[in-house]
Amino acid sequence: MHEVFAQCPRVGRWADADLAKTQLIFVTLASNVDLARKEMVNIPQKHIGVYHGGKVYHYSNTADQVTSESPDSFFAKFQALYAGNQGLFFGWIPGEDLRLHVQPDGAGVSAAKKFELQRADDGWWKARLVGDSDFFRVGKEVDDARKKYHGIFMPGSQYWGQQFRAADYLPSIGSWATLLEVTGACESENHFNLINTYDRAKFTFGFYQLAAHTPRDNLILFFHRLASLPAFKDYFPELEMRGGRLFRVDTAGAATDLEQEFTASNGEQQIMLFMNYLNPQRVPIDQQEVLQAARLIHWNEHDPAMRLAQVRTAAEILQKKMTARYARKLPIDGKSDTICAIVADIFHQGRSTFAVVKDLLGRPDPVQALLKVNDAAWSGRNNRLRKAVDAAIADGRLGRKRYAAATNEFV
Repeated sequence: MHEVFAQCPRVGRWADADLAKTQLIFVTLASNVDLARKEMVNIPQKHIGVYHGGKVYHYSNTADQVTSESPDSFFAKFQALYAGNQGLFFGWIPGEDLRLHVQPDGAGVSAAKKFELQRADDGWWKARLVGDSDFFRVGKEVDDARKKYHGIFMPGSQYWGQQFRAADYLPSIGSWATLLEVTGACESENHFNLINTYDRAKFTFGFYQLAAHTPRDNLILFFHRLASLPAFKDYFPELEMRGGRLFRVDTAGAATDLEQEFTASNGEQQIMLFMNYLNPQRVPIDQQEVLQAARLIHWNEHDPAMRLAQVRTAAEILQKKMTARYARKLPIDGKSDTICAIVADIFHQGRSTFAVVKDLLGRPDPVQALLKVNDAAWSGRNNRLRKAVDAAIADGRLGRKRYAAATNEFV
């Protein structure tokens, strides 16, 4: 129950609760609650109920069923049962503030950047900044129950917008730019604005395809960087950084830590509140995920600082994984930048294991062996990777340096 209390967007003393609102109600030792920190000490003597329409609905262990009573009766019961002076507290239902009041015509929206959203009969969504004359493509709906794909995406034939080019960033991040471009070619044809909301990550964005579901990695790190940019509040007025973490904050002061971790059904740790803020539900496709995509796409196309934030985030992720994971588990010290580019792409997509890749690195021609990893399932990806690697070698950007694990650089 103390975990639920911490997840409530807003908490307070019951005396200050809005009695017209459906919400949670908690009773426990008054001194065990720190409202400012939104913390409740985990002790056995605590109870939770749901307040609705003047009644508290809660599970009674004695009756072995859900019962209802007034808040006063609820409090009196546990004041008599529990030791010490009890306190009664309210908590807004976790996640309720993640839903935005999306106005598809942009009217009445408080954000500095307001968007008009339109859906065509063929499932294409487009958007435009209020006041602009032209719409831009956001994505096309996909609803495939067999593959469990539900959301929007940009078909390859319709890619558009700014593209990442390694040559633009070689002076600042060196060979890492080429490694990013190689994987970017496979992920997005290096389009900065590419989105998809249809798979288990619920939201993925950018040339490096940063996914929303991973704690302390990928898209959440990108949002950390975005939060430092001047235009952040224009596009995402309901977000702010607090203590190094991203929060959803509403006009009433309710706040939700979007980086709380939860265990998914597959055993993965995920930041589900961040995922749900970007895309509230897999089915049906809704306007909030379209709006969030439109915000990012428009910002990307109009602000070089936003694109630079993408590049720096992707480079930071790749550099960290190269030294903390790949170099520790694989014999890549002294290996060519070509081999490292292929290894990085394999694990970015997750199409093989360290044991398999380690074996392939020991083959007479490791480059060709790695380019065929798990080829029965991923021949298309491997072919795109081969094309990108060959192009980088032809341009003289791969095949000339080797990885130095001691410095995490290519020399």
